[in-house]
Amino acid sequence: MPLALSSCRTRETLPNGQVIRLRPIRPNDRDQLRKEFLKLSQETVRDRFFSIKLDLTPAELTYFTEVDFEHHVALVAELETAGAPKPVAVARLVRMSGQPDHAEIAITVTDAMQGLGIGKIMLLRLSECARELGIRHMDASVLAENTRMMRLLRKSGLDFSTTVHNGIQTISVAL
Repeated sequence: MPLALSSCRTRETLPNGQVIRLRPIRPNDRDQLRKEFLKLSQETVRDRFFSIKLDLTPAELTYFTEVDFEHHVALVAELETAGAPKPVAVARLVRMSGQPDHAEIAITVTDAMQGLGIGKIMLLRLSECARELGIRHMDASVLAENTRMMRLLRKSGLDFSTTVHNGIQTISVAL
């Protein structure tokens, strides 16, 4: 059964007073997702994709924005502004084939908004979504030198373990 999309929505105030809203990703986010991706630093792109990518392919954009909220959940964090809301992060979980109680997660926060707690908010919301879907373990594969993700996990309060193989660190979160 798909996730209730209402459980994907929340409004949070960051420590600096700015307000973000989390919501489910939509197919019509495709162009904005690409636009924001093109603004990411090489370091942020490398941390997310393990290599430098100059752009997202049409197939990747479809995969990232057309999700079923049962096997693949994706959330967008938007900064409330005087004008239109500004997307500042995307978080997703994808149920692992053959292991319905496990999911792979990924979180990307725009460079200008890193370090403000958005990643933690998104990780905790993904955890809630995962529990609602019957997922009991979330795994994140990150480059071994990705210290930002380790800091995020330590601050989250979630129980996790790590293993490293060939420069890739697998972080397992027990729910």
